[in-house]
Amino acid sequence: MTETQASSKKGERIGEVRCQNCFERFSPALGADKALCPACGFEWLISWSGTLAKIRKPVWESWERQLAQVSKKG
Repeated sequence: MTETQASSKKGERIGEVRCQNCFERFSPALGADKALCPACGFEWLISWSGTLAKIRKPVWESWERQLAQVSKKG
């Protein structure tokens, strides 16, 4: 893959993040502070640099709620 191909491939993912729980890519709403992963339901704090989104950390209340539900089932 050439440098140009790599750059265009990376540019296609602008505004997308990868869930740190299930590793699925998703696109949070532009400028959103928080976003739910549509695949697993975990909530993440998001930061933005223009249109580039980055996951900063989990929303701990959401994680605690998810983990409590899992432990009730198991």
